[in-house]
Parts: sequence; C-alpha cells; structure tokens
Amino acid sequence: MGETTDGGLYEIFQQDFGPVGSPRFEAARENFLISSAGYAVASLLLQPKDRHNGNLLFDNGGRLVHIDFGFILETSPGGNLRFESAHFKLSHEMTQLLDPSGMMKRDTWHQFVILCVKGYLAARRNMDGIINTVLLMLDRGLPCFSRGNTIGNLRKRFHPEMRDREAANFMIRACTDAYNKWTTAGYDLIQYLQQGIEK
Repeated sequence: MGETTDGGLYEIFQQDFGPVGSPRFEAARENFLISSAGYAVASLLLQPKDRHNGNLLFDNGGRLVHIDFGFILETSPGGNLRFESAHFKLSHEMTQLLDPSGMMKRDTWHQFVILCVKGYLAARRNMDGIINTVLLMLDRGLPCFSRGNTIGNLRKRFHPEMRDREAANFMIRACTDAYNKWTTAGYDLIQYLQQGIEK
C-alpha cells in the first residue's frame, strides 16, 4: 500500500474509503480496529516476529491481515536480538487510525483497548485448548521448539496466576507499551533501509 500514495495509512484509508466521518471510512476504521485487537491478543500470546509493513496487509474492507509466520514463538530475525520488543505491532501509522489525537484519548482507542482486554480474558479461559493445539506441532521440527521452554513461556504469557482484573490491567499496560513504541518504528526503518519495504 505504501507504493500507492505518499501518505500513511490514515491517508490511504481516506483515499480508499472516503473522508473521515463518512460511513465507508468509519466502517473501514471499525473493521481495522476489531481486526487489530484480535491480532494484538494473538500476537501477544504467539509472538510472531518480523512484523514489518510488508507482512501486514489490509482487505478491501479495512481489516488488518498478518502474513508470513516464519518467525513465531521464541524465534525472530537476527538471532533474537529483540528488535521487536513490544508485545504486538502498533506503529504510528496504525495508531493514527485508532487515535488521531496521538494522546490515547479518543473513543476509538478506548474501544480498541477494551476489545484487547476482552480477547485476552477469553483466550485465558481457553488456555489449555490453545496450548494443546500448539503442542500438536511439537515434533514437526520447527525452529521455535529447538531452544528454550517454548510451551512454558507460552503458558506464562497467559498469566494463569493472575485474577481477571489483574490480567485486564496487564493487557491495558501491553496496549500502552505497544503504542508508537520506538523499537517498532526502528524495525520498520531497518526494513526500509535494507529491503526497501515501505514504512
């Protein structure tokens, strides 16, 4: 998408869906918000890395779609140098759609955080089923299972020791931490400089 306009995601949505406030734009923003919240929870738990802009797509309704899961659960490019330190990707471009004020005060930002909290609490209630699904891949020879305690670390990300209120607060902090995190911007810049992938 970066090749179709000189602007960022906010401008691209206006170009494709109409002006801010129009029904098509707001419907696309809502689709983006909901899909971003779902991916935020999934990313926190499964830790896909290499989340540069070439691995993030949008459908014709504005929904976020992640692709390329070559680095997941304990692996990342560059030998785990921890370039992508946020729990999930929430770049400046993405936050412009969620919160044009840039101050985490818009209703759309609060709606995003609420959906993330609800999704995380729902995932926690299904922790055993999710972990058992990941366990089915254990003997497939995937790099993510070749070092460390992948399953134990996955379980820790559910924070089973926490009560729901504590887990909700954890997810709120994760959203705040991911908001325009400098390491996310830095990783996008590296990808742009090395690979020509649009920021």
